[in-house]
Amino acid sequence: MASLRITGGNLRGRRVPVPPEQTRPTSERARQAFFNIVGDRIEGARFLDLFAGSGVFSFEAVSRGASSSTAIDQDRKAMSTVTRLAAEWSVNVDAMAADVERALSRLPGTYDIVYADPPYSFARYDRLVEAISSCVKPSPESMVAIEHRRRSEPFQVGDGPLKAGRTAEYGEVWITFFQT
Repeated sequence: MASLRITGGNLRGRRVPVPPEQTRPTSERARQAFFNIVGDRIEGARFLDLFAGSGVFSFEAVSRGASSSTAIDQDRKAMSTVTRLAAEWSVNVDAMAADVERALSRLPGTYDIVYADPPYSFARYDRLVEAISSCVKPSPESMVAIEHRRRSEPFQVGDGPLKAGRTAEYGEVWITFFQT
């Protein structure tokens, strides 16, 4: 089974298995770039990892100083592995096997940083951004990042509380950042 390496923090170098069903994990380069952009905002943050797959973003977040992370993905086996690793490594990562859009309406509290990596075939970005906006802490320090396939122009979203900012490009992967 393939695995991904945690690149920073106190878990640096540990490996997270990639579920066989997951065909497109985010590259290490793009993941490192995301956490470099997040910078010091991660310290003490509540992190939300949507379409989490292996959960590597959750582990990377707590490794770099997030107070907690919640990983959500439909894949029950993958979320079971995330739960097992969190217990093994004694880190505050919760895993939830559920449909991401439905789960967002049931989450308790708000999050400081949200990372979403929907499948390339995903087409409901406007609804996703709207659903995420209800669980993001309204603060200038809050940040939402959505990974998507390279497009001729960034995807469009409605007039909700999240405003699209910069888009970072990593080959065929783009990450669009939103703030409240």
